[in-house]
Order: sequence, then C-alpha cells, then structure tokens
Amino acid sequence: MGRRKKYRPQEDNDPELDISSLVDVAFLLLIYFLVTSTLKPDETDLSIVLPSQVPNENPLDIDPIAIVIGPDGSVTYNEENIPISGGSGADRLPELRQRLKSYKLLADGTNQEAMVTLKADDAGKTQRFIDVVNALASVKIKNVTMTGFRDEEE
Repeated sequence: MGRRKKYRPQEDNDPELDISSLVDVAFLLLIYFLVTSTLKPDETDLSIVLPSQVPNENPLDIDPIAIVIGPDGSVTYNEENIPISGGSGADRLPELRQRLKSYKLLADGTNQEAMVTLKADDAGKTQRFIDVVNALASVKIKNVTMTGFRDEEE
C-alpha cells in the first residue's frame, strides 16, 4: 500500500495584513476629536473694537537737529544762538537742554529715534563741547553724529 500524503494547503508568497482593526481605530479617533473639539464661535460673539479714524499713512517725520559749536565757544541749535549761563556742567546750557528735552519727547511720541548732528570747530573750546555732550546725555539722546573735526595728520 502506498503512503498517503497529508493535505497541505499551498503557502501564500504574499503576506497580508489585516487592516480592518486599524480602520476601526482611525474612525474612533476621528469621532473622539469631533466630539471633544469646540466649534469656532460666531463672528457676532467676538468683541471687536474698530479704530475711530483711519491711521495716517505718512507718520510725522522729524528732522535731525544740528548743533554747531563755533570757534568762540558759541552754541547754535538749528541756526539759533543758545545763551550760555555761568553754571557748571549741563547747567551751563539750560535752554539747550530744554530744547533737547522737547525734541526727545517729540521723537518718542512719534516712535522715532532722536538724531543730533554735532559739529564742533577745531578752534572751539573743549569745555563747550563737553557741556553740549553732557546736555545730550542728560536727556538720553544716544544717536549723535559728530562732524567738523580735522585729521591731525593733514
């Protein structure tokens, strides 16, 4: 009698993955997030405050000021002479300090930086230059351009 072979099913060469459970989990997550999320509120519920007027397209531009120290020690602010008092330090130029303070407040009010051009004559008094720099420092103006100095080599 011959030997009988047991029936063996053919082996599949292509393995398969049952994704039905993955689809179930994906739908459960979708339902969970749909239920737990909040819907966007209506636009009528939002409190919006509109500006009362149209903002100015061209904001006020402030020009930099020019301070000139002459050879005789005189100080000019945008071509206007500034009187010099007998005090010490920044107190020697109280009017200059007051004008610089007004200029700084204007610059801060327009969200711009206060800019000063300081021109000193080489023959001018060094103390006057220091007085002007002290006045600038007392009102916290930091953007200062210094011009008018000669090179020592020339």
